[in-house]
Amino acid sequence: MKKLCLLWLIVPAMTFGDYAQSSGIDSTALVILERMSEVITDIQSCRLKVETEYDIPVPDLGLIKHSDHADIIMKGPDKLLLSMSGDKGERAYFFNGQTLTYYSFGNNRYAQMSIPGTILNLADTIYSTFGIDFYIVDFFFPDFIDDLTLNSSSLVYLGLTPVDGQLCYHIAGVMTDFTYQIWLRKDPFCLPVKVVFVYHDQEYSPQFEARYRDWEINQLFPDALFEFSIPPHAIKSSFKPVDQ
Repeated sequence: MKKLCLLWLIVPAMTFGDYAQSSGIDSTALVILERMSEVITDIQSCRLKVETEYDIPVPDLGLIKHSDHADIIMKGPDKLLLSMSGDKGERAYFFNGQTLTYYSFGNNRYAQMSIPGTILNLADTIYSTFGIDFYIVDFFFPDFIDDLTLNSSSLVYLGLTPVDGQLCYHIAGVMTDFTYQIWLRKDPFCLPVKVVFVYHDQEYSPQFEARYRDWEINQLFPDALFEFSIPPHAIKSSFKPVDQ
């Protein structure tokens, strides 16, 4: 869903019977999402952890589950540090507003590219060209809600449900190629807690799930965090477009 919350919300819970009879864009779901967008686009800096699980089809085995763990620090409008570990190894992305650097700890390789601009500009460019997704940036696009409603044939509020001990608003939607679910914290901030995508246009309908934990908002993060220092004996490489 590339480019596709400050007051306490009191939202009446829907029953699943209500959901079964509903279609189109649910106004309750829209109000909750708009509140989330109001808060998240006003954030000056944040840090959070993201845990992801995703399916990859394997011949004779079907879908094999993989996972990643990410520590994300963003400082608006143009600073990003993404540290990742998981089935693809340990790696990191540094963005200082001018240059994006990728570093692989496992083989001591790095790649750099000049992409002047904001984090949102970076996210658009790096996703469309190289297929790299920064997990959380979608929510920060000012037109996220407009894109979501424009491209969804159905968007429904399902009620309140707990996720990791946190009471959440549960929202589900349908797009052409996939269905999605979004869980947002039921508190004044209404921040994302979990998302799930099911890709029905692909064999076996693989899923992607992300959980967002330990949000720290508007903390002071020094600019030095987003600068990359080339380690000794590191080998320079290059980014590869998604079709290679």
